[in-house]
Parts: sequence; structure tokens; C-alpha cells
Amino acid sequence: MLKKILFFLMVLIILTGCSLTGGYDSTKAIKRGDITILHNGVHNLERFEQFLEHLANNQEDTVRVTAYTKEGDPIFADLHFDGNDIQYTHDNSHDAFGGQDKGQETDVCKNIMSGINDQNEVEYVLVDCANNGEISLFQVNEKEAKK
Repeated sequence: MLKKILFFLMVLIILTGCSLTGGYDSTKAIKRGDITILHNGVHNLERFEQFLEHLANNQEDTVRVTAYTKEGDPIFADLHFDGNDIQYTHDNSHDAFGGQDKGQETDVCKNIMSGINDQNEVEYVLVDCANNGEISLFQVNEKEAKK
């Protein structure tokens, strides 16, 4: 009887642990207001446009861009504008296939530029970054960008 109880408790603990590490799925990201990059498009793009307006007006603001791998793992790009610089943090620590370079990387950038890339998409790029020069944030098709 004691073995059955212990077995049941172990199963319960394992199941509880699995449910607690449910991750940060795209539904959560969208509800939270993240600019969410999925294979079928970009969600909350208007929030990014608002961030760009604040940047142009030297107003402090913070935004998160969350992209998802094919396997569904989140990759975060956190942007904080303090009125002068953009603090950028890239976090792919939740990417199961992130390899040796998995973790967080930070940089300080001066601006965000956009332009049409070779695939006729609008690409948003951090520029004048202290460590990396330019950092591509994400791309969106022109039609979506004009909504």
C-alpha cells in the first residue's frame, strides 16, 4: 500500500512539474501585448508602431518582440528606450536547439530604421549599436505593415 501511495505521489509531482514549465506560448505573448512573430504573420504590430512614435518623440518606452522557432520555442528581444538610447536584450535561452550560443546578449543602440529587403518585406533594424553595428529585429510583409 505504501509503495502505491509513493508511486502516486511521484507521478503527481512529475505531472505538476511539467505543467508549471508550460513555457511562454504565442497566446500568452499576444495577450501580454508582445509584438509576436509567428510563421503566419505578426501580431500586435500597432504596439511596435507606437514604440517607434515614442522613439521619435524621445519618450521612454519598453516593448518585447517575441519570435517563435518552428518547434514553438520563444526567442525574446526586449527593447527599452530611456529617451536617449535603446537598451536591447536578445534571449534565446528557451530555444531547445539554440546550440552553444544559447543565452542572453545585450547591446545599446541609437535608433531603429526600416526598409524594404530583398523579399519585398519591411525589415526593422536596430542601428548604431555599440557591439554589433546593426541588428535585424524582424520582417513583415508590406501589406501587414500598412494596416
